Amino acid sequence: MIKRLCTCALTAFFLCSCSAEGGVSMFPQGTEYYYDESAPVIEFEKTRMNADGVREYYLFDDNPEHLNPRFLADGEVPSSIAHFEDLTPGIYTVFSYHHRGDSVDYQADLYYDAVFSSSTGGEFEILNLGLDHDWDWNQAWADYTGETVYMPEYIRSYSCTCNEQLQGADGICTNPECPGIIRNQSREPNTALYDNLLTVKEVFPGSPVYLSDFVTHIEKDGVNHFRYGGYNEPMWMMMRFEVKSGTVTFDTLAYTDKTAAQNNFNTLLKGAFDNEPQYKGIAECAPVVTAELEYDINDSTPAGAIPVTVKNARVPERFTIKDGVFATYVNTWREEQPIAAESDIMPLEYADDTKLQLYGAAAAGRDNIWRFDPYHTKTYGGYDAAWEKKLKEYGIAVGGDFEPNSSILEANYPKGTEVSTDEFYTYTACNLGNFGVTNVYKIRLCNSGTEERQFGLSIRSIAGQVYRYSQVDINSGAEIKSDGYIMKKFDDDPKEDPQSTSDPKARVKPPELGDDIIFGAEPGRTYEITIEITTLTGCVAPMHNNFFVN
Repeated sequence: MIKRLCTCALTAFFLCSCSAEGGVSMFPQGTEYYYDESAPVIEFEKTRMNADGVREYYLFDDNPEHLNPRFLADGEVPSSIAHFEDLTPGIYTVFSYHHRGDSVDYQADLYYDAVFSSSTGGEFEILNLGLDHDWDWNQAWADYTGETVYMPEYIRSYSCTCNEQLQGADGICTNPECPGIIRNQSREPNTALYDNLLTVKEVFPGSPVYLSDFVTHIEKDGVNHFRYGGYNEPMWMMMRFEVKSGTVTFDTLAYTDKTAAQNNFNTLLKGAFDNEPQYKGIAECAPVVTAELEYDINDSTPAGAIPVTVKNARVPERFTIKDGVFATYVNTWREEQPIAAESDIMPLEYADDTKLQLYGAAAAGRDNIWRFDPYHTKTYGGYDAAWEKKLKEYGIAVGGDFEPNSSILEANYPKGTEVSTDEFYTYTACNLGNFGVTNVYKIRLCNSGTEERQFGLSIRSIAGQVYRYSQVDINSGAEIKSDGYIMKKFDDDPKEDPQSTSDPKARVKPPELGDDIIFGAEPGRTYEITIEITTLTGCVAPMHNNFFVN
């Protein structure tokens, strides 16, 4: 039998950087740039509309990460946490995360909530919701997506959790230094516990609608999922809602007394940005970005990592990474080398009039919009003399000319393959993690050789990410796919740093752990492969990835 060979292109998707004369556009002679036109390009496209043509938006809310008394709706000066005003018809995906912090005494009740309001009237509908007041972000994601999250293996270096390998006859850990290895857990969706989803709600001027008033999620043991737990506990909210008509304003709130918070609503401050390296804002796209690639394997394709090409602010003309390791979920400037994809990062904007108070007396071009992306600095003001001296060295205006959140491309930034130091990143660049954002890879893979091969993606990070994948044989239409989401390996509870003086103590930096996602490729077959990866945890997010062939 003669098999029909596939005819995949050897080059990647998107542009091939061709010059006007038809040749390859190379970087200037004498530089350290390297560009290979045959290497797949890692370039993500943002999702701005759904399949029905409805506009999509992303609302991110992680500032301040640890709540303080400035952000209580029933505080001395009542304020919301985050404020998104006059949202027009479209779909809005919310990823919100806060510790209770030093907002109130740790023995006091504290509640987390959201409120929908309107100055002119509007309608909204909650499409998906996951809410959890513990460290179990996987449960919130399972509830939000309605799908199981499988947790094959993770570790706990600090608080050893006994299992069959570590547990003695009396049920006590035989080795308190473990680390504990937890295997074969899962989180099943509890979506049915939420009521009033997929129900259109009308908002009238002067009559705000509180999430806790119409969504009930009370476990059988009486736990209120809007109530924070104890010391340093977090709250996760993953929600997707649609503004159906009119305009709707969305706020996140924390309070100890709901009645007092409701009475304060008309006088609430609009959740100012707190000067810390966590952010809040809106992106005019869904938290889903997609990279499409084509790759051909034949008998002469060597085993090992596949070189890939990226384009970012440091290498705007593209740069091929010979060892194939590219970075996602990270600001370009955080990596020593220019290996960040960058196009996956959500560009957040947050309207806040308090920004206007931070400009130097001679600064021009003032506005009230914070911009948290790879192209703007995290220079917000209030620095000591040593800090201002360092900013001057990087070419950032201070004193009377100071501009908060200025353009990083006007600073003395590392260009090309110049090393981006920890110092430059610390003083200038936004700490971007892309939490709640799904990176999708759509790969058309062809094995035009005569031998069976394997194609895979290796993912490594400190953070807790979930992924899922599918593989379709185009020739036969057969589908091979995973069931639900899989949590990649990571350290769930890294050890405390014995030198730390913070409260709680800082943790020792855990190792990057991860998984290899591998697909078989029979000779003469063509496949469509889809891989989805989402970062959920509020910890160090950068992910290092590489495609490979076996």
